[in-house]
Amino acid sequence: MTRKILAIIAAAICTLAITATAFAAEFINADQARSIAAQWVPAGSTHLVTKDESHKYAAYYEVKFYDNATNTEYEVEVLKNGGAVKEFKMDAQTVLGSPRVVLSAADVQDLVRKEFPNATFTKVKLDSDDGLYEYELKFYTPELRGEMKFNPENGALMEKELKYRVLFN
Repeated sequence: MTRKILAIIAAAICTLAITATAFAAEFINADQARSIAAQWVPAGSTHLVTKDESHKYAAYYEVKFYDNATNTEYEVEVLKNGGAVKEFKMDAQTVLGSPRVVLSAADVQDLVRKEFPNATFTKVKLDSDDGLYEYELKFYTPELRGEMKFNPENGALMEKELKYRVLFN
């Protein structure tokens, strides 16, 4: 009887050790996170910082870039376990709203659908801030939840935030 118990305990410890080793082997370092994040931003963007967010529920690296050519900030959150992108944000610093509204709500929905053909919209709103209009759209797909803001005169993208539905290992 004790041999059976010892065999079961030994097998459990062995399984736990193999699982822990496999789990730890999937973790990426800050340089790998930076390399993954760099694929999400325009070539030539300047890397600003990679911040380790291990204290969060799902440990990740927050990687920030800046594109001087377009004055656009980028932030990419990369999961430490596996390297999947959890969240992507961009903010075009020099693209503002407009005092004129040329595009319809359907026009800006089509702009989103160019990138996300299966988008389902939960909010399409023409908003005014200090006399300048902007379209704010919230949507989802099977892979993500997103929010985008557009200039209503020319359709220029002002902001984009994408939160990916990442399966944790």
